[in-house]
Order: sequence, then C-alpha cells, then structure tokens
Amino acid sequence: MVDAAFRGPLAVLAVAGSLLACESAPLPKAPAATVTVDRDAASRAVGLELDDLHEAAAKADESRYFGHFANDAVFLGTDGTERWDMPAFRAFAHPHFAAGKAWTFHASRRAITISDDGHFAYFDEDLVTEKLGPARGSGVLSLHPGSGSGLWKIEQYNLTLTIPNERFAEVRALIDKPAPLPFAERGRAAYARATARAAQGDLAGAERELGALAEEADGAEDDAAFWLHNQKTWLRWAAGDLAGALDEVDRAKGALARSKLPAEARARTGLHEKWDRAYLLLELAAKAPPGLRVEANRAADAARADYEAAATPQGDHDGLAVLSAFFAVRRNNGKQALEAASRVNPETDTDLQDLYVLSLAYDSAKQPARAEEIRRRIRDAKEYLMKPLIVRQMDAERAAKK
Repeated sequence: MVDAAFRGPLAVLAVAGSLLACESAPLPKAPAATVTVDRDAASRAVGLELDDLHEAAAKADESRYFGHFANDAVFLGTDGTERWDMPAFRAFAHPHFAAGKAWTFHASRRAITISDDGHFAYFDEDLVTEKLGPARGSGVLSLHPGSGSGLWKIEQYNLTLTIPNERFAEVRALIDKPAPLPFAERGRAAYARATARAAQGDLAGAERELGALAEEADGAEDDAAFWLHNQKTWLRWAAGDLAGALDEVDRAKGALARSKLPAEARARTGLHEKWDRAYLLLELAAKAPPGLRVEANRAADAARADYEAAATPQGDHDGLAVLSAFFAVRRNNGKQALEAASRVNPETDTDLQDLYVLSLAYDSAKQPARAEEIRRRIRDAKEYLMKPLIVRQMDAERAAKK
C-alpha cells in the first residue's frame, strides 16, 4: 500500500506516462485507395503508339517518329556500339529521313505488359523488316501527363536481330573474323597494286585489281565507281582494246548517273566521260575499214561537239585545247595541231594524257625538240596509274618509227 504522502506525485507521473504512451502509439491508417487499371485499354494505346512509330519511319516522317520518344529515351541498335540518346539517335537517323526513306518495320507479333500502377508498359515484338530480315524489338514506355488519360512515351527501344540456334556458329565465325578495311583504304591499296602491275606490263592484272572495286562502288554517293571505270578505260586503251575502252566509258557514264553527287559536280565530272568518248571514237575511226571510216569520223565529230558544248560554259580551257590538238594530229593537220597545243602551258598542266597529246602535236608540227622535252617531263613525272600506260604508248610509237 502506497503512503498517502506519495499519492499526488505518483498520480501525476502515471497520467504523464499514459499521455506519452498515447502520443507514441501509431495512429490508425486510413484504408488504402484501390488503383483501378484498365489493362486492355492501356495495351491498346501502347500498341497504337508502336504501330504509329513504325509507320512514321516507313513514311520518313521524322518529327512524328521522334515524337513517340521521351526526351531522355535510349535507343539500342543492332551494333554493339549503338546506345543512342535522343540527340545522337536523331543526328544518325536524320539523313535517312531527309532522303525520303528511313526504314520499314512491321510487327508480326507483340506482347505488352502493363505495370500494377498503370504507369509503365513493357513490350516485345517480332518484326518483319525490309533490309534486316527477322528482328525483334523490346522496351519500356511510360505514361506522361497529357490530355485525357495521358500519353505513352517510349523510354527505351531495343532492336535486335534474331539468330536461329542452328546458325549461331556460322554467325559467330563471321563476327570473329577481322572487320574488312574501309572501302577508301582498300581502294588506295588496289590502286597502288594496279599501278605496280601496269609498270611491269601486266595490264590484265592491273584491271583485275580495280574490277571488283568498281562493282562494289557502283551506286555509292560519291564518284568512286566513275573513276574506277575511267582508270579501266585507259588500261584497255593501253592494251589496244579500243572497243573495250569505249565500253568502260559507257560504264563510267552509267555509274555517274547512279551516283548521289550534286548536279553541278556530276556535270563537271561528266566532262571526262565526254572527252574520253571523243578521243576513243577518233582512234576507232582511224582503224575503221575504208568503207566505214566516214561514218566513224562523223561519230567522233559528234562526240567532240557534245564535249565542247558542255565544256565551254564550264571553262575547261586545257581540255578543249588538247582535244582540238588531238583531232588535228590524227587528221594530219600540223598547223592546227600546233595552234591548239600553243594554248596549253605544259609547265602547269600536270595531266600526263594532256602532255602526251601535246608531244604528238609538236611532232606533227615538225618541232621534235619541244616534243622530246614534253616526253622527258612525262617520264620524270610522279608515279600514278596513267604514267606507265603513257610511257608504254610512247615506247611503242618510238619502236614503230625505227
């Protein structure tokens, strides 16, 4: 029994303890609100977003395509290096959209899962593609605030190529092989080998070095295929195959037409095709049977007129003069050959084909010293494919005079 003297303080402590106990006790929780997610409606909305994404790419609608991605989205491409944020991915994709054709994907199967809170969607889809073959896309979308129930935006899209298990060893073997050198590097190496072969007199071998590259380059954006066929033109010429050389001129013209060069650059490069055609047709006319020679010369004159009509507005001064000199040489008009050759400065014109024609012109005009000086410059010129071909031609002409 507690003494009465202590009842007051103990009662106060008891009440305080009761109050503290009440204050530290957890408050009763309100019942949790039930989140209702219409998964079917959300899945349909996500499916429509993905369908419209693929349709926008097929129609090259760049703003519509990238409008389906969140600002901080990531696109994972098929190459191991391709983890694109949106600015980088758009910079990569823009040239394709600007050209009017991006890529064509169509989902043949798709599975979509909606998160319990309805804020995220996870998908995977099998894709039929125009260029990649069977592929698979997967990723995540999130619900962003917007009109109505919100807008779905892609946070991540992962594009992969599907490989049948039984073909994996073949694919792995290809992956393990060293990557091929860039075309430009292979082209420089092939050109050096072709030059060396030509210097050894192996014109057929030199042409083989360039042939496969010409086929590979055809249809590229630049003029590589044109110049490869141009080089093959003069290899055929040096071998005495004028018909084959003219065929290469046609191939060069076709490659230039299929290139993606701007119109101005294509017209400037095309002057070389027109010049070569006139030159070779005149050579063919000189070798034509007497009964066909008049018609052959008309064809050469027509080609020359075509070149001059294109070259004059572009100010191709040396090309016009050299071709004029060549026609005069082949038609035994030494005076005209000299007049045309005199319009070209051999000290500044480094084109060995031009210099070769100038040497012929000075020979035709009975100025052998000047002709020999130009031939010396040709022999002393730096090495490139045209040099052994011209030197070979000069040696053949000198042997024929003995």
